[in-house]
Amino acid sequence: MTPAIIRLFWDSVSKAQPNLLLNLDDDGLMSWLVDQVKERSSLDPHQQNDLSDYINDRLPLIREMAYES
Repeated sequence: MTPAIIRLFWDSVSKAQPNLLLNLDDDGLMSWLVDQVKERSSLDPHQQNDLSDYINDRLPLIREMAYES
């Protein structure tokens, strides 16, 4: 996964409404975040899978960040 994709992902997290990040279930949150990145950058299937894995590993951090906002 490229640094640009990671930056787009974290930018999407930082701009998201905290309630959205907290209220979606894990699958919904992962899908929503992948869609946010896909809107701003074309992802091939391999990149999309890598991003999904990256997000899945960081779901507790994402929710903690949203909770503290």
